[in-house]
Amino acid sequence: MTKQKIVAVLGAGNMGTAIAQVLAENGHVVQLWNWEGDIEPLEQIKKYHENKKYLPKVKLSSTIVPCFKIAEAVQDAEVIFFVVPSGVMEHTISFAARNIKNNTVLVNVSKGIDHEACTLISQLMIKHVRNELKKNVVCISGPAVAKQICDHIFTAMSAAGKSHSAVKKVKEILENKYLRLVESSDLIGVELGGSFKNVYAVAMGICDGLKYGLNTKAALIVSALKEMADLIQALGGERQTAYHLSGLGDLIGTALCQESRNRMFGEYLGKGLSVKVALKKVGQTVEGVSAVNCLKMLATRHKLKLPFAEVVYNCVHSAEPAKELLRKYLATARFDA
Repeated sequence: MTKQKIVAVLGAGNMGTAIAQVLAENGHVVQLWNWEGDIEPLEQIKKYHENKKYLPKVKLSSTIVPCFKIAEAVQDAEVIFFVVPSGVMEHTISFAARNIKNNTVLVNVSKGIDHEACTLISQLMIKHVRNELKKNVVCISGPAVAKQICDHIFTAMSAAGKSHSAVKKVKEILENKYLRLVESSDLIGVELGGSFKNVYAVAMGICDGLKYGLNTKAALIVSALKEMADLIQALGGERQTAYHLSGLGDLIGTALCQESRNRMFGEYLGKGLSVKVALKKVGQTVEGVSAVNCLKMLATRHKLKLPFAEVVYNCVHSAEPAKELLRKYLATARFDA
């Protein structure tokens, strides 16, 4: 086991709490922060050692220290994990950057993309941190359900960054017998896979709402992977990354997981509910909704034809029922990878 370190986790949702628990179990002191407008999970952790709001029935380590100010959370931290929704990442990184004093490694676990400019989260982080920290940005992405991580069910994810030493440091503090990180140099591919798999997970949920079986979903996964590979390649990443943990692995993990918010949202659409009602029933951020807007914008920018993603976009934005949109796609899709 590595020497005890002080680590910050920004974001006390289910995944942020799970990451904090792994780090604490690995022997580190974890300073956990959440958005000031939602301090309930921090109060619960402080009082009960449990995040009843986002990760109930998981007894949390006593070395997880709730911090109600971001400056307090990042103080003396050697590694900072950013586990907030992608829509608030720029605010979080810009605020946190003012208080980072050490040669800290910055880890993006948000699996999203900046929805305003349609840029990668890593690019957003690099924009706001001082020059000597730009090389220290790492992205973690892959098939990871928070509760399963806390239950010590084996999980493997990709860890990508420009600096081998930065990725190595993240591996040293986070890996254990049930969690493994596989190093990648393709930061673009890993981030895009982690973000846009949410779009195709919505489509898999629509299949569930329509009671389509695995035969249909398996065929659609082929279409999804081809489009993800096309996009990664167009943006300068490695096409093969789409078929690794942050692409194929994460897509399967999200698309077939009953607890997945994106899959659940799609299921409600498949059952005929409106987007507004479906979002309300899910009750948490559905990254696939904003991600599909970015996906369409990037496809237009790079002159890519992504017909399966277009189906999801129309399910979210057009008045035509999801059932009809998916039926038309299945009638014309080629399913060649």
